[in-house]
Order: sequence, then structure tokens, then C-alpha cells
Amino acid sequence: MQHRLRSTLSMAFAAFVVVVLAAGCGSSNSSSSTSTAALSKAAFLSKGNAICTSGQQQQTAGEQALGKSPSQAQLTAYLTGLVVPNIQSQIDGIKALGAPSGDEATVTNFLGLAQADLNKVKSDPALLAGGKSDPFADFAKVAHPYGLTACDPNS
Repeated sequence: MQHRLRSTLSMAFAAFVVVVLAAGCGSSNSSSSTSTAALSKAAFLSKGNAICTSGQQQQTAGEQALGKSPSQAQLTAYLTGLVVPNIQSQIDGIKALGAPSGDEATVTNFLGLAQADLNKVKSDPALLAGGKSDPFADFAKVAHPYGLTACDPNS
């Protein structure tokens, strides 16, 4: 279970981190957070994948803090208190980033899927704790072919 938890949480956290950090990195030429110049797809993917990789490293550190055998209460607190809010922040952040020109529909689609997947997790955080399937698989099916391969990499 610990291995599945690590894999699932790493994927979920990476997806969240991509969103939050990409938003922070993408608006360097604008004075308005709602009206930024669109990133190129290459820049969007480069920043997004780097953010996911960084997020996986952060997630690993968070999991290590749980120890080898966390109680159900510790695990639930970790998922609901840290993982879920971070993923929501990332989704919100990438929405603020904007999509590469011409890719708005694709980015809107995978962000919508990420939000729907997260809403399922919010209703049942145990989905992140080594369930039968990856709760962010819907997101990954669109984001991976687009090029965000470091986000939820085990899907």
C-alpha cells in the first residue's frame, strides 16, 4: 500500500504543482494577472513538466514525513490538509496562466478534467491512498498526449 500511496500521491501532487508553479512562472511580461501574453506551447510544456518534476520531489518529502506506517487519521489529515488543497491551488494557478495560442480548447479540457477528478478526490480522499485506479487518469489521458508527461507520470 505504501508504494501505491507514494506513486498515486506523487502523481497527484505533481499535477497540482504544475498548475500552481506554471502560473507563477508564466506572467513575467505582464502587469496584469488576468491579461498575460500567451506562452508558446514549448515554453508552457517546459515549465509545466519542470514544475511536475519538482512537485514529485516535494511529494516524496511529504510522504517521508508520514513515516513507514502512518495511521489512517494521519493519512487522511495529510491528504485533506495538504495534498487536496495543493492540487486545487495548482489547477487555479494554471487557469490563471492561460493557454498557448490555438490550444485553448485542449488546455480548458484537461483543466476541466483535472478539476472533475479532484472533485471526486475531495468527496473521497481515500482514492489517493492506493485504490484500484489513478483518480487523475482522465486528466492524464488528455494532458500526456499534449506533452505534460511529467504530470501524473504513472498513468
